[in-house]
Amino acid sequence: MKNFSNRYIFLYITVLVVIIAFLLSLATITLQPYQKANRETEKMRQILTAAGYKEVPKSEVQPLFEKVCQKRETPSNKESYDIVCFDQSSGIVIPVNGKGLWGPIWGYVVLADDHSTIKGVFFAHKSETPGLGGEISTEKFCSSFEGKKIFDENGQFVSVKVVKGGVLNSTINPIHGVDAISGGTVTSQGVEEMLYRCLKEEE
Repeated sequence: MKNFSNRYIFLYITVLVVIIAFLLSLATITLQPYQKANRETEKMRQILTAAGYKEVPKSEVQPLFEKVCQKRETPSNKESYDIVCFDQSSGIVIPVNGKGLWGPIWGYVVLADDHSTIKGVFFAHKSETPGLGGEISTEKFCSSFEGKKIFDENGQFVSVKVVKGGVLNSTINPIHGVDAISGGTVTSQGVEEMLYRCLKEEE
């Protein structure tokens, strides 16, 4: 059996590590444009979903988005969009972001022309618990926000409460509240906080 010196082994490992690092760097650089394109497509898909366009094929996402959605010019340069919703009504897309139990949560809220009525939402998360906090991204939870209002009858901003135990078992006006996720209290509170903070900035 051939014996190798410590110097040979050290040089061999060093060269091997350098080659692997080079290949990984090359792969990262090569894949970056594709990863960026995928992120942009997913963002478009999420906005379209909030506006009522459900299950759009990936190949049709960008053409549809460019047809119905346009970035708004605002004095504060905050990101928002004008969009023609699935029902052909006009909407305003507001990005929202916050923190759940285990990590970031985010989404898009589509408001009607009155700037108060929610036409649709889409929520996503990075690491919330499946079956609990992870339920914020389900159609059932997201659809519960449709028709809710973020301003009261006096024109005061109230946002939308995410109510533990259910809206009907609380003193919250149903037009300003939705049921929290059972077993997902912290994530539900995170959704409520991000809606209040991000939508209030758009007043």
